[in-house]
Order: sequence, then C-alpha cells, then structure tokens
Amino acid sequence: MHVLELLGCVVQGKTTDEAVAAAPDAIRAYRRYLGRHGEKLAPARTIDVRVAEHNTQGLFSGQAQWPADLEPLAPRDLARYVRWLEWSRADLLRLVKGIDERALRAKPAAGRSLRDILLHVLGADKSYVYGLVGPLKSMGDPTNAALKGDLDLRVALTEARAAATSRLAKLTSRELAHVRRAGQSTYSAHRVIRRMLEHEWEHRREIAARLGREA
Repeated sequence: MHVLELLGCVVQGKTTDEAVAAAPDAIRAYRRYLGRHGEKLAPARTIDVRVAEHNTQGLFSGQAQWPADLEPLAPRDLARYVRWLEWSRADLLRLVKGIDERALRAKPAAGRSLRDILLHVLGADKSYVYGLVGPLKSMGDPTNAALKGDLDLRVALTEARAAATSRLAKLTSRELAHVRRAGQSTYSAHRVIRRMLEHEWEHRREIAARLGREA
C-alpha cells in the first residue's frame, strides 16, 4: 500500500484489509522519522485511511505507477524530497552503526542477512538512478566496489547516496518532466525518487524490527 500524500511511506500486507489496518502505525512511524529531522508537517491527531485507487494491472508493488509519477516534479518538491533521501540514508546507517561484519553476515532463521539487505538497497538505488539519468560514475564506482567486496558496505552506502542526491538536485526542467518507459518499468523524476524512498523505508523497517529499534 502506497501512502502517496506522504512520499516514501509504503505499507506491507498480505491483503488490502491487512495493509489498511497497518497503515496508521506506519504513517505515524514515517511522520516520526521526518519529524526527527525537522520536517514541518501538519498535526495529525487521528489518521483515517481509505483506498483511493487499486493497482489492478497485475504488477507487483514496486512496478506500480500512479498519476503523479507521470507529472513534472516541481523544483520545490525536488528540493524537499532530496532532503528526505539524505535523511533516510542517514537513518539506515544509524540502524547498522557498530554492527560488526560477522553480525552483518549472520543468516537469520528466515529472510536475508543484514548485509544482503543492505547490498540489495545499494544495488536497487543504482538501478533507479541509472534508469532516470543514465550511468553515474560517482555512484556506480562505490556501489560496484561494495558488491565485489572491495569497499566497506557502509562507506559505499554513504558515497553512493551522496552522489545520487547531488545529481538529482541538479535535474533540469526537461528531466523533471521527462517520462521514459522500458518494458514494464517507468522512469520519471517523481517515480524514481518515490521508489528510492519507499524501498529504503521498507528495508529500514525490516532491519529495525529485527534489531528491536525505531526505523
């Protein structure tokens, strides 16, 4: 479930009803994350959730597109969401700070190791950004080095996100409006940034739940 009025907030559930039931807590958690970093949000004493639109195209959640994804991204919104990308990565790194390599690689009874989750986030980010702006060496180099085991993963996560936000912050008016389709994937400034935020949020929550911490 995508909370489109709070870009990057996504809720997992096996059914629509399950996702709707979980949405208020997820929204509160996302608002707390933004609030920690000083984002000004309207007060929300109560949270009422309704489904505005269903994805009935048979696409998995990460492939779904929404009307705003096809609209030009306003420069003011770009600046705001780039900050959110910076904060999101900082909070991901905070979650795994001080965890040694053995613990990062430890396989849980179910699911992936922390290291594999982080590598997945790192690789997905590269795919999103490359799909929008093409190859970006300053992002690709640390990503590829970490994937090969030649660079500390947390260093790569720091450097790759810094390179990505630097490039995204400089998107031209043409790039902010351009929509490109490749197979079942759609690339636009709004959609790429939305997916970067959503994807990292999903895995921050996964890691936080495993560690018993706040995402």
